[in-house]
Amino acid sequence: MAKNEITFSEASVRDLPVREKRYEVADIKQPALKCRITPNGVKTFIVCKFYQGSCVRTTLGRFGDITVKNARLLAIRHLQQFSQGINPNAEKRKLHDEMTLDALWEKYLTDYARVFTAKKTVENNISIYRRRFSRWGQKPLSAINRHEIEALILKLRRTEGISAANKSLTLIRHIFNKASEWGWEGRNPTTGIKKYHLASRERFLREDEFSSFFKAVDALDSSMHRVFFYMLLYTGQRCGNVLAAQWKHIDFKMRTWFIPKTKNGTSLTVPLTDALIERLRELYAFTGGECWLFPSSQSATGYMNEPQHIWRRIKRITGITNLRIHDLRRTVGSYEAMNGVSLPIISKTLNHKTFQATQVYSRLDISPVREALNTVVEQFESFR
Repeated sequence: MAKNEITFSEASVRDLPVREKRYEVADIKQPALKCRITPNGVKTFIVCKFYQGSCVRTTLGRFGDITVKNARLLAIRHLQQFSQGINPNAEKRKLHDEMTLDALWEKYLTDYARVFTAKKTVENNISIYRRRFSRWGQKPLSAINRHEIEALILKLRRTEGISAANKSLTLIRHIFNKASEWGWEGRNPTTGIKKYHLASRERFLREDEFSSFFKAVDALDSSMHRVFFYMLLYTGQRCGNVLAAQWKHIDFKMRTWFIPKTKNGTSLTVPLTDALIERLRELYAFTGGECWLFPSSQSATGYMNEPQHIWRRIKRITGITNLRIHDLRRTVGSYEAMNGVSLPIISKTLNHKTFQATQVYSRLDISPVREALNTVVEQFESFR
């Protein structure tokens, strides 16, 4: 029989048994947070608070849709509302009164995005919303239909590409999903609209392109731009991490670069090659080694923005087409694969969050195939 109180964790909540009747279990760390388990196995996080003479129960979301950590954070936010004289359920009911998309968007930002998602993701989503969905901002939620969303996503597919279309669909779908969690009883207009299949990109610098690429980079006027492109190519790290690199994280003695937080939310120590160390020493002498490797007085962050104008110049000089800055990272993984480096090592080099992200390089590693063919051909020859 399940206990009335347990310490919530992903494992402990997942292992809560299903019983013939619905029951609830409280979190020892946050007693107002409970998990309701139904006979059909649905587990839902709720907050229970005695408020103005009665017990108010507020649904937070299903286990699996939100994590235990996020459920605790939401519970704290709801308890804070109670302490301020606000009944969260009353706030939910406001969604029934034909809230506009702009109003829902503001609630989405305040109650979810800025609490549970990375700052960069929030900024990107704000940009997507303003450019693609603000046109419907004053419409009531029920007035936004599947047909117009589908038409917009199709237009984005044609004009801006598959990735832009999919990101937009993901955002608007999630906004409406949150509205449903918060009490809106309408139908999500994105239901049934499928994402476009995005094939894995395989473009990287070819062997015959390296010479002209290096000449173009070496000819750049700015030493910061020269080192920036070498650092991308010689480490295989993401552009955002390279741009935000700080001198305090470069260890010339140990020949390493420490990244405090990557896209995956984890830290990473990157080994630095001799060729890159030499260029970094030159840059250090040039910049004085104050804070950023690539400082910029014109950027709000204090470091250089992605130099697309320089990249376009490099491509124009070299005649290299269909190559993106991110493809320099892909070049590292591709040549590791072609040199027979194992997929786990490639994954470690590129700091992929999932092994699946590294699988695209498996088709480039033909060394096992070559070895197998050599073996059978030698066997065939032995049959002469």
